[in-house]
Amino acid sequence: MTQQIIFLFSFLISCSAIAQIEMSEQLKENLKSARESNNYSDLAKAYEELALYEEKTNANLEVSFTHLTRSLEYYELVSDSIGISTIKYNIARQLLHNGMAEDAKERLTELKRYYESIEDERRLALVDLQLFDYYFDKLDVTQAELLIKSLSSRMENAELEDLEVDLITRTIAYHELLKEYKEALKFADLCLDKSALSRSIKDDAECHLLKGKILFDLEKFEDAISEFNSSVASLSRIPFSKLRLQAYDLLAKSYNKTDAPESAFYFAQKYSDLQDSILNENRVLAINNITYKYESKEKAAEIMSLEKDKAFVQKSNQQQKRALIVLALALAGLLLGIYYIIRFYSDKIQAAKIIEEQNKKINQQKITELQDRIQINSMQSMITGQEVERERIAKDLHDSLGGLLSTIKLQISGIRKEDNASIPEVTHATKLLDVAVSEIRTISQDLQPGALKRLGVVSAINDLVNRYQSKNGPEINFQHYDLPTDIDQSFAMGIYRIVQEILNNAIKHAQASEIFVQLNKEDDNIVIHIEDDGIGFDPNKKYKSMGLANIRSRVNYLRGSIDIDSRIGEGTSFLIHLNSKFNEPAQDLA
Repeated sequence: MTQQIIFLFSFLISCSAIAQIEMSEQLKENLKSARESNNYSDLAKAYEELALYEEKTNANLEVSFTHLTRSLEYYELVSDSIGISTIKYNIARQLLHNGMAEDAKERLTELKRYYESIEDERRLALVDLQLFDYYFDKLDVTQAELLIKSLSSRMENAELEDLEVDLITRTIAYHELLKEYKEALKFADLCLDKSALSRSIKDDAECHLLKGKILFDLEKFEDAISEFNSSVASLSRIPFSKLRLQAYDLLAKSYNKTDAPESAFYFAQKYSDLQDSILNENRVLAINNITYKYESKEKAAEIMSLEKDKAFVQKSNQQQKRALIVLALALAGLLLGIYYIIRFYSDKIQAAKIIEEQNKKINQQKITELQDRIQINSMQSMITGQEVERERIAKDLHDSLGGLLSTIKLQISGIRKEDNASIPEVTHATKLLDVAVSEIRTISQDLQPGALKRLGVVSAINDLVNRYQSKNGPEINFQHYDLPTDIDQSFAMGIYRIVQEILNNAIKHAQASEIFVQLNKEDDNIVIHIEDDGIGFDPNKKYKSMGLANIRSRVNYLRGSIDIDSRIGEGTSFLIHLNSKFNEPAQDLA
């Protein structure tokens, strides 16, 4: 009988895996068809479905987030307000899940105002559930309570039965936080009743888990164990469930409280194994660490070595001097005395020459470092001047020429309305003005990225990637990991300009179909890794374009290092390490 159950369970898992593969292939086929037909609405829908599939089935939030941004781009092209708001909600939800709480709250608040204006009760409820999670994580009990009351009232006045379990689970967490266990248990029983009606495995497991946690807090460990086991049973077909991970942990603690060490150890081992599986499932392949010796460190080590040699020579000279004095006194002979005096002065002159040579080398090292510092200061002034000039030009383009073109467009539109006619030349001129205004906006954004100051380097690069994406251009995949939020503005601008220059080169010259952009932090370094599958080039060859020279100059200014791997016909890879503490003042030379 046991073997039959195991066989049946394995068969169900196999069927589920086959169904997931078929679903993935179907979604990819839908995306391919939408691309071939060049239908923006279908493309937006296809990317949205792929994003939700990657999130719910594969738990791949990075890929899901990328698909969501592509979907939002196409929904905006077709001006689908419902699709735009839906994607913005999913983006905000993922931001909240990934720890970017403040960005998520700002987006959710904006969506709430929009849904209130169109009186969409269901989407308002979804937004309020996410806002509750935000305030609950912040331990803002007052706001959390207001949202629960608002949600309860909205549930009574609208047909939102499918969201009742979500509201109940949050109500349980709220009462448990306030240690109101009696109320929490009442809602836990209600949660189980509602989940039984909805027949949702996840809802049933979560309700059992929440009730078990309350019983655990009340030290009713046997009852808690029963609830945790029920939760595990419901989650048996979900391979990498974090709810099941919590249940294993709580089962181990509960059995430990009931003096059942073997069961406690068993579930502790299950917890450890599942945690390892989840980590292995979600782990992203890290870039191989390359050890670099920075020029400044090498120079410092060389100076230290020279100082040691100098000290050794001085010590040796003193020892020789004492030995000569002792020998001169012992022999007391005129000739021997003259001999040792000559030898003494000869050694002294030689030592003085050695010391002089060492001093020259040390001085040369100091001069070299001063020249490097002057070069860095000069480069800093040049880059600062470039950014100031770019900002001035961007403002002039946007405020002056952009405003002038918009005014001309309005006047032409007014003339067309007064004449009550659609003259082809006027229509064509209006379209050309639209193109000109769009081009000016794009040029202004390239010259001075506004998102960099407002939202940081990650959002600015996301915006840059989105603007570079086009139906005829390469597919650009942007990833980032563990980047600090307090990056210095000038350092962030340097990162942005480097990525912008490399992407420009790849799009203009590489003829690539895919470009991979990744930013991550390693110790005090920010690592930029950009690859494309284009035609490649010879990094040792001198080109007329200033692109590579500009990239190297910015990397040197940020005290970084760059490694370029490119072969003709095999694509190009840039690996750049930048010192995030580049703006700390260097120590003055003595």
